[in-house]
Amino acid sequence: MTKQISNHIEFLDAMADAIDIPTKLHEKAIDRYNSIGEYFQRPTSGIFDRDPVTYPQGSFLLGTVIRPVGDADEFDLDIVCQVQGSDNELTQEELKQLVGIEVNDYASANGIAKSPKDGRRCWTIEYSKSEKFHMDILPALPNAHRYREFLIEKGHVGLGADVELTENALAITDKEHENYASITNDWLISNPRGYAAWFRQQQSAEFDRRKSLLVEDRQFASVDEVPDYRVKTPLQRAIQLLKRHRDTMYGDDPDKPISIIITTLSAQAYSGEQNIGDALRTILTDMDKHIADEGSVRYVRNPVNPEENFADKWEEFPAREKEFHRWLKAAQTDFSHYFRRPYDSVPSDLVERLTQNTFDKVSPLMALASPTVVSPKEVASKEVDYITEHGGNSKPWQG
Repeated sequence: MTKQISNHIEFLDAMADAIDIPTKLHEKAIDRYNSIGEYFQRPTSGIFDRDPVTYPQGSFLLGTVIRPVGDADEFDLDIVCQVQGSDNELTQEELKQLVGIEVNDYASANGIAKSPKDGRRCWTIEYSKSEKFHMDILPALPNAHRYREFLIEKGHVGLGADVELTENALAITDKEHENYASITNDWLISNPRGYAAWFRQQQSAEFDRRKSLLVEDRQFASVDEVPDYRVKTPLQRAIQLLKRHRDTMYGDDPDKPISIIITTLSAQAYSGEQNIGDALRTILTDMDKHIADEGSVRYVRNPVNPEENFADKWEEFPAREKEFHRWLKAAQTDFSHYFRRPYDSVPSDLVERLTQNTFDKVSPLMALASPTVVSPKEVASKEVDYITEHGGNSKPWQG
């Protein structure tokens, strides 16, 4: 029987669960990238001798993927195809084409109607509409040694010596790179598994605690048997809600806050809270404190490569910095309004940001209550009362 909702925390958890990728679709995505990985490893594969390895990156790897807002939209499944080799023997173009041959062969062998797209960095497989997702495959070479050298040269000695955060660094292809067709060690670097390891460290205590709870609840026989994707921490849930809030606020606007900035700042602000409400309060209060100021330049540093600035476009496109702060203020306001009302009285602005469809899925689970959506006028009245009681400098999202 589905658990009934009786407080703010349970409501927000249920909303996050409703926008999460369904378990069956998640398992289908795993089957798809395992399938293409096995295809790359067949003895007749053109990259068989290079020991190809495929694995997910991005929100699938972090556990922060969310459903698209529109029913017709698809999930993005980002995977890496890592092959053994050296930038002393291969150009980016050659690697891209080696992997591309296998991607195209895989599509043909599996009856995929559309030919894979040769994008800037990835090959894209577009499955049928019924599959609900497409797959971006990023060709890459292992690059841990040069990655560590780079970090140490830039003065990040401790990070360069951290094996867990650096051992899976990559050199990746990019068609717009000036040396795309040349033998050179000047490739773009990436480290999705290193970032995922850092993200895991930020929530390790709560992640491990929740795995143990699943064992105690007899859903699994041991902690080792619990798949990572079956665990959702308050940090992951909070990020899912914040990304959905962003998506409905901005749609396709190119100036909207990007996911890697929201994810990084949220993980830096998170302090191990054990429920989604406390996590949201902490994150919304502190996330902008982790934006570094260096003169006129704002930095949201990649935690596993401090030389990379996730906010590098803010200087070129000032509207993007402005929109980040506008979005953050809106999120602070929308969630604070909800926290100060009865759990079953949800402000209409928050319903709009998390979508009416999601609310309609969750509201029947409200226990012993008829959930209501309250108007901005009612919320504003409550705000006046709160500020009167706590003072004009109060921060409502901390209430």
